[in-house]
Amino acid sequence: MGKKLFLLDADKCTSCHMCVVACKDEHVDAFYAPWTGPQPDTGHFWVGIKTMERGAIPRVKLTHMPVFCQHCDDAPCITACPDDAIKKRDDGLVWIDEPSCTGCRECVSACPYDVVFMNDELGVAQKCTGCAHRVDEGLLPRCADVCPHDAILFGAEGDDIFKDKAGEKPLEIYLPEAKAAPRAYWRGLPKPWIAGAVLDGANDEIIAGAKVTATGEDGNAVSATSDAFGNFWLRELQDGASYKVTISANGFAASEHEIAVSGDHDLGIVNLKGA
Repeated sequence: MGKKLFLLDADKCTSCHMCVVACKDEHVDAFYAPWTGPQPDTGHFWVGIKTMERGAIPRVKLTHMPVFCQHCDDAPCITACPDDAIKKRDDGLVWIDEPSCTGCRECVSACPYDVVFMNDELGVAQKCTGCAHRVDEGLLPRCADVCPHDAILFGAEGDDIFKDKAGEKPLEIYLPEAKAAPRAYWRGLPKPWIAGAVLDGANDEIIAGAKVTATGEDGNAVSATSDAFGNFWLRELQDGASYKVTISANGFAASEHEIAVSGDHDLGIVNLKGA
């Protein structure tokens, strides 16, 4: 049995919640021995959508992340469980042996992703199993099967989808500081941005097509162009880094700004003066 992996893409997730509904449909009032007992119809979200409102009015955008058990190779929940009730399958999927679970809740607090839940009626901890029962039948987990945007993919190590490709964002892991070695890879994890709007200060008119470049201390640069409303976003910046931001447009003197990035930063309206 090959090792399994998930690939999640925050850029593609639209928060349609089809994965959430499908997980409920698959697991509520259903028992899949030995992998899991039934999921409660309320209170549990073995797949949940984490939505972040980012930026400042009027340059606000939402980022959606489908978050569930990351099936970690160094799973903190396994280490924390005093009863050896949390186990890893040969294919890498992590599951809870409910007959061995005493309901101590140690795994709930140990999980850095906050995706282990207590089933108070059964007195056991529960979480996403990666739909182990479906995987054993050669099927996809329900969340991956129903996602209409390919924001959740599932496969085996070595599959082409888990290889970095030219023109695509590199694969990352969520919360690397947890040092849990998750078996879920991500694209589009939110990075800080610098945003703003470019105006012709003398005539109070929007400047579309202005070139905006952020150059880091290491010499690497990120560029963007102001849109039809004069707005721009410099994306994929490094938190804690300092950047020199240059804004220029034909017929105008360039405007320069020194910015130390700490989360998303909005420059507001930048008025360019005629050259």
